Amino acid sequence: MSSNNNALLCPGCRKLVSRNAPACPYCGMKNPGSLLKDNIFTRESGLKDIIKLIIISNVVMFVVSVVVDINSSLLSSSPFNFLSPTSNSLLVLGSTGTIPLFHLDRWWTLISASFLHGSLLHIIFNMIAIYQLGPLVVREFGPRRLIIIYTLSGIGGYLV
Repeated sequence: MSSNNNALLCPGCRKLVSRNAPACPYCGMKNPGSLLKDNIFTRESGLKDIIKLIIISNVVMFVVSVVVDINSSLLSSSPFNFLSPTSNSLLVLGSTGTIPLFHLDRWWTLISASFLHGSLLHIIFNMIAIYQLGPLVVREFGPRRLIIIYTLSGIGGYLV
């Protein structure tokens, strides 16, 4: 059985067309198989990839924040403090607040803080929420806007 797939869903009208078609016969979009139009941000199968990318980046930042400053309280018996990164490691990686924003002039922390979490329980619940709500946001607004909404809601939340 051949795995050569020469068909795709048109990014404009979501109807099945040939990858090599010069234009979509349904909506008229030119070169629907172009890499600029058929990529991870526009493909239906790429929707889960965008959500996985956000989850993986959050998990990687969490692991890095725990490894940057390992201390004895890391393995607390409390579920709220279990595998909690220290304040110093979060500050180094870009946590936000009045001190990083106004005293250290780290405006980039408004973006980086969206990928940092305070404990294992915190990241688990946030990633479950993204996993469940992400497909709904992608279906309603699209994958590119999911990234924009995720980033801008983090910035807005920290500014408030």
